Order: sequence, then C-alpha cells, then structure tokens
Amino acid sequence: MKKTLKPALLLVLTLCLSAAYAQEPQYGQASFYDDSFHGSETAYGVKYDKNELTAAHKIHPFGTILKVTRLDNKRSVNVKVTDKGPYLKGRVIDLSRRAAEVLGMINDGVVEVKVEVVQSARPATSVAETAPKPSPKPPALETAPAAYDNATPPPARSTTTTTPATEAKKATATAAKDTPKATTKTNTPSQEASAKLVGKDYVPYDLYQIKLLRPAKKGYGVQVASFVTYENVLRQVADLQAKSFDNILVSVEKGKDNKPMYKIILGNFANEAQASNYRNNLKRKYKINGFVVDLGATQY
Repeated sequence: MKKTLKPALLLVLTLCLSAAYAQEPQYGQASFYDDSFHGSETAYGVKYDKNELTAAHKIHPFGTILKVTRLDNKRSVNVKVTDKGPYLKGRVIDLSRRAAEVLGMINDGVVEVKVEVVQSARPATSVAETAPKPSPKPPALETAPAAYDNATPPPARSTTTTTPATEAKKATATAAKDTPKATTKTNTPSQEASAKLVGKDYVPYDLYQIKLLRPAKKGYGVQVASFVTYENVLRQVADLQAKSFDNILVSVEKGKDNKPMYKIILGNFANEAQASNYRNNLKRKYKINGFVVDLGATQY
C-alpha cells in the first residue's frame, strides 16, 4: 500500500528545509543605495537612513541581522534587514551607504560578498507590531440605544393601569414609528482604484496618472536624456521609475523652430560636486550616461 505524507507533515518539512537553506552562507554581488533614496520608505514602511547599518534582502525578513564579508579585502560588517531586494540578476544584497563605506566599496560600486545570518528575526516580526495599537473598543451594550450619540434617558415608568385596547394602540404606533423609511442610495466607489507603477510595460495608448509639481529653479541636476516628442518622455520616465528613481525632473524648453524640447534631469542637488558624484554613480551602477546642469541657468 502506497503511503503518502500528510499535508501538515509536508508543510513542516518544507518550512524546516527553507529555514535550513536560509541559514546557509550566500555568495554573490553586493551594491549600495544611491543617496537619492535617503529618507524614502522601504518595503517594510520604515525610512531608509544612509547613515545606519542596514540592507535590503529578498529572503531574510525584516529585523534579521546579517554579516556581509567582502571577498577580496576580507572586510565585514553586520547590517539589519529593513527592505526587500535587490531584484537584479546576480545581486544578493543592497547595502546602506554607511555599510558600503565600512566595506570600502564606494568607488567600486558592486563587489563580491558572502552573506551569513548572525541573528534571525523573531517570529512574525513586522513593522505593524511596533505601530501604536488602537484603543480597545468599549464592551457592547446589552441593549444599545437606536441612536447612541443622541441617546436620551428612558421615560419613567407609568403606574397608570392601561386597558388592552390602549396597549394595542401603543403597539401599532410604535411599529409604525420603527418601520424604516425607504431611502435612495447612490452607489459610490468605496475607494479609488489603486494605481500601478508603470515600467517596461508602458504602452503609447492607455490611462496614466500624473502629478505635476513646479520645483525651485536652483541647484544642480544630471541630464540623462532629451526628446522632442512627449511619448518618448513618458517612456523614459516609466523606465526610470522601474529602476526606483523618484527624483525625476522634466525641463520643457524652446527647441528648434520654437518647438518644445523635453530634457530629463535627475536631481536636484545643492552644489555641483554632489551632482557630479551622483553622475558617476549613475554610470557605474546603472550604466546611465549624463552630464551636470545648472537648474538656475536655463531661460524659459
């Protein structure tokens, strides 16, 4: 007779194997966050701080402490998982800028590392657990008033003797009063449909949600593209969004024959040195070429 594993036992074995796999050292490439992500929310809802020893990992959950060792110079650092990722082939971990500095990889960008678990996250660890819990609801009343907010004290009991006929009249009047009136209800959406971030799935004809802001014309940025058609602008913005860029500017300027020219700029930065450093990171980490522009020098 063929024996089969019970579903519960199979689940336990699967979890054990997954846990054992997660404890094995992991080898691959490490990269680090661009400074533009400083202050942004991670996948777990906490703010990324470039000065803390944190990291993003696909397998290990929030709160896991990992030891990351650079294979060529043997430097190591312990980091706390606060984000999910990276999602590029060959990458096993994304480090905060501070962690990258400890490993000496700021100028290298991407390095080979070994990742080991130092301390596992406690079960069911999540940001939600540390969030303020709502106050407990008051116990339900055994007999709740019809309108709780406008409740009035019940009338004093009458000691007058009533006849059955009087009681019948009162019952009829009460029933008529308690009968709900027909109301016309307008169907409205309970909430707005959630928007989906567009990346490589951009198509020329579709419905898109766009929010236009006018930033101050000062500081510096890195121009990465220029177009004469608005469709190409949308396509480029979608591609940058897919790479998690959220500092995208579009400078609309007069081009040839007074036709609009759309320049895609990433910024902005307080000084030219910061913008230049950002440009170098773009080329090294994302293979994006660009050049520094003065955002206050353009005449519109």
